[in-house]
Order: sequence, then structure tokens, then C-alpha cells
Amino acid sequence: MKRTCKDSRTGLTAPAVLWLAMSGCDLDSIIPMAGTPPQRPTAKQLPPAYLRSQINDPMLREVAQKFKTWVLARRSGADQPPFFSRVEVLIPTQTVLPYGVGAFQQELRLPAILTTGPGWADLKPEEKEAQVVQVFRELSERLAALKRDQPLRPTLTIQIPQGIVLGWINALDEGRKHLHGEDD
Repeated sequence: MKRTCKDSRTGLTAPAVLWLAMSGCDLDSIIPMAGTPPQRPTAKQLPPAYLRSQINDPMLREVAQKFKTWVLARRSGADQPPFFSRVEVLIPTQTVLPYGVGAFQQELRLPAILTTGPGWADLKPEEKEAQVVQVFRELSERLAALKRDQPLRPTLTIQIPQGIVLGWINALDEGRKHLHGEDD
């Protein structure tokens, strides 16, 4: 008669269980038996869902909300359409930035994504560039005012409603163009 692996496992399981029982182990914790199942936590006992998708720091959340309000109010006149239609400020994120050839540096950043609005098309390319620089400086100043132990710097992304990115800014470089595709 040929022995199978299943037969040899059964032969080893019984002595192991017997040894555990004799050594004083609680078999119910090892081998689930019929009994009362563990109690499930109530909704109040569970942590909030998707906590990583929200800004948890109340001061930073306030800065983000005021920044959103400020950006959405940007327009050339009281009766003119706004320059931006949507502002998303994401949670602070460790971002890897290039730092020389083949070397990278991690930095804590606050990503902000601005979607252009109906008033954007009325601006000249120089005015668009000036608006983006002003928005980046405003967010930088608001973050600097928080006086955090680990400084939080902005990353600003400008996109059109169709999702095409016009600019991605980590730092302002004087004399350098920050928007692309806008001079056509």
C-alpha cells in the first residue's frame, strides 16, 4: 500500500495536538472550536475611514481652506469670470526631488492643484505667468506662517479642465517660464 502526503500529515497532527494539550496550552486559542465568536467592534470604536485622505492638522486645514477661497476669488474685475474653477489641496506628502545627477532628496510638500476657469482664457501669457507666480508665493507665505518644526513647502500644479498640465512648480526661478503650452 502506497502512503500519501495526506496520510503522513494526519499521523503527525495527532501527536502534536496531544503534546500541546499535555503541556497546558489552551487549545481553543490554537484550534478554533465551537464557542462564542469574538465581539466585533462597533462603528464608534473603529477609527475614521480614509484618514490619510484628509488634512488632520487643524491649523493646516484652515490655511488650505483660506487659500482655496482666496484662489477662487481671483478675477480681473468684480463682474469678470474667475481665473480658476477648482482648487484641490491634498495631504502633506513626502516628495522625491532630483538633487544632482543620480541623487534624490525627500522633502515634505503640500500639493495644490488648480484648474483653470473661464477667466483664464482672457489673460495674456505674461498675465497668466504673473498669476501663477502670485498664487505660488501666496501659498508659500501661508505655509511659512505656520512655523512648523519640519518646514512644509508647496508644490503647485496648474491644469486645464481636460486634465492637461500647464505647469508644475516646486520653486520659483526668476527669469524662467513656469507655464507651458499657453503661448500658442
